[in-house]
Amino acid sequence: LKLLLKRAIHITKPPPCRIECILTGAASMTEANKEEAAKCRQIAENALAAGDCDKATRFLQKAKRMCPDDASLDALLAKAAAGDTGGASPGGAAPAGNAGPSSEGPRFRANAASSSSASAGAGGSTRTSKDGKTYTAEQSKMVQRILRTKDYYEILDIPKSASEDEVKKAYKKLALKLHPDKNHAPGSEEAFKKVSKAVQCLTDAEKKHVYDRYGDEERIPQQHRQHYQQDFMTPEDLFAAFFGGGATFHHHGGGQRQHHDAEAPRAQILQALPVLLLVLLTLLSNFASRDSGARFSFQANNQYRNERSTASLNVAYYVTDDFDDHYAEGTRALAEFDRQVEVYHVRNLGSDCDYQEKLMYKKVLMAKRRGDQNELQAARNHPRPACKEVERIKKKWPNIYRSAMYMGGY
Repeated sequence: LKLLLKRAIHITKPPPCRIECILTGAASMTEANKEEAAKCRQIAENALAAGDCDKATRFLQKAKRMCPDDASLDALLAKAAAGDTGGASPGGAAPAGNAGPSSEGPRFRANAASSSSASAGAGGSTRTSKDGKTYTAEQSKMVQRILRTKDYYEILDIPKSASEDEVKKAYKKLALKLHPDKNHAPGSEEAFKKVSKAVQCLTDAEKKHVYDRYGDEERIPQQHRQHYQQDFMTPEDLFAAFFGGGATFHHHGGGQRQHHDAEAPRAQILQALPVLLLVLLTLLSNFASRDSGARFSFQANNQYRNERSTASLNVAYYVTDDFDDHYAEGTRALAEFDRQVEVYHVRNLGSDCDYQEKLMYKKVLMAKRRGDQNELQAARNHPRPACKEVERIKKKWPNIYRSAMYMGGY
């Protein structure tokens, strides 16, 4: 019996080498988890510094699953849930359990060193956008704050009792930081547009009254929405109106500053190019008679003296004496030619409409600067006959409108 018991104990007892292998494997697994958790924590801290709380939460939860006893991860999770990014800094210290050299590989230490050197610059760590342009964590945080905020007063960081001068001052401060030439953080253009719309709303007495009454654009009734949505300038035009197209951006690097004041005249010329191009296209189409290959003109002269009109829009135009030889009545060629004339006509109307709208916007802006309500009302009522005609054609003949505005034409 004693012999049988000794044999049974010998069979069930694992050999010493097997126990040692199991303990060694468990220790290796724990060290691997700690190293992976440290990497996740590093990524989360960088995300917090950049204002990306969702990404930080995901990696902190992953680190917590691998190191459930680390209390410092709970504090970071609470900050990420509250949207508090002030306490996190990229390249921060790893948990106490990972302070030893065995848990930090050379790659991890190199990443931490590079992050720390990047943090030494102004505004925190520097990142690179998809188009290769750099931006700081502070710029990204500001952009994300504006995109998340709906209230115009909170966007400009002013009280509801702020005066018009205080609103404009807040806009200037934000616009210089958000302008696409200076801020390359993702979403900066949308934030720049949002700030532009906020200041235009809060500096217009009627729009401000409607906004203060309903609190949100989506809740504005339809009868007020049409007037509320008109007279908004583009963000670029508004910026040029405030700064005269000559805003100066200082880029600090190597002890040098780059001033863009010298580029102001060139910027103004570039802004005027679209208008000049539209006027040139209008002149070219109106004086098509000078082209030996042209078959029509919108103005009568010695060569184009036979008046015709298109079938759909009833546009009057003039043709040569031999026009009927090339485009007989009732043929498909004549119908296509009429459509070509109508497309040119709508394009000319579009050019005229652009000019009339820009002229109206300038009058509105000047009236707002002077504070004259009668002048402001007259500027808003500035006639825009070409725009009305374009809208009429767009509703009644949408196919012709699309051919003129979006397609290459004939």
